[in-house]
Amino acid sequence: MKQSAAASRCSASARSAISCSATVTTGRSELPPGARLAELGLAADLGVSRPTVREALRRLESHGLAGSDARSLRVAGMEPDELRSALLMRAALEGLHAELTARRVAGTTAGDHDRTVAENRAFHQAIDRLAASPVSATAVDRLWDRIVVATRRSLTPSGRGAAVDAEHRELLRAIEAGNATRAAAIATLHVRATLDAVASTGSRKFVQGAGASRPR
Repeated sequence: MKQSAAASRCSASARSAISCSATVTTGRSELPPGARLAELGLAADLGVSRPTVREALRRLESHGLAGSDARSLRVAGMEPDELRSALLMRAALEGLHAELTARRVAGTTAGDHDRTVAENRAFHQAIDRLAASPVSATAVDRLWDRIVVATRRSLTPSGRGAAVDAEHRELLRAIEAGNATRAAAIATLHVRATLDAVASTGSRKFVQGAGASRPR
């Protein structure tokens, strides 16, 4: 059965939105915060029409990953206070997800840098999915996108690698034990520890493009 023209356009737009989002959020050095998102260039890179890219860019803008500076659409940056707010919200939501996951487990039978960033996010996304709380999972996933776009990384300052690994293991132990209160506390403190490390180092070192390229 052939797709209708409208369905085909919708499908192309969805694929382009995914491709544009991946281009912006995977840390490509040529698209740092403040970088211009040119329809013509993206259309050529993705092999789709400009109207399709335009629709995809609208989606990115609605998710806070791009913003207009009154002249063009650019990759969104975050001010230090926005970054702090995003991390605090992420701490609260991931604490909730750890708690919900631990409660579910308690009622059942137990059974390079870019790669590290991806695996770190995948770890948290797995817990988010297990929490069976789709609304808050969507919210925290969008926060992750904004944080990664603004920092080009997962916001893990140097020297935090071993601590992050230990915190992940501690969180898993609490979840496996079905200890909801402890899991929530560990998950919340885990994100807050990153916030503290960033604050002590100087958040503007991590928030590339803050201020000058921030969409208004």
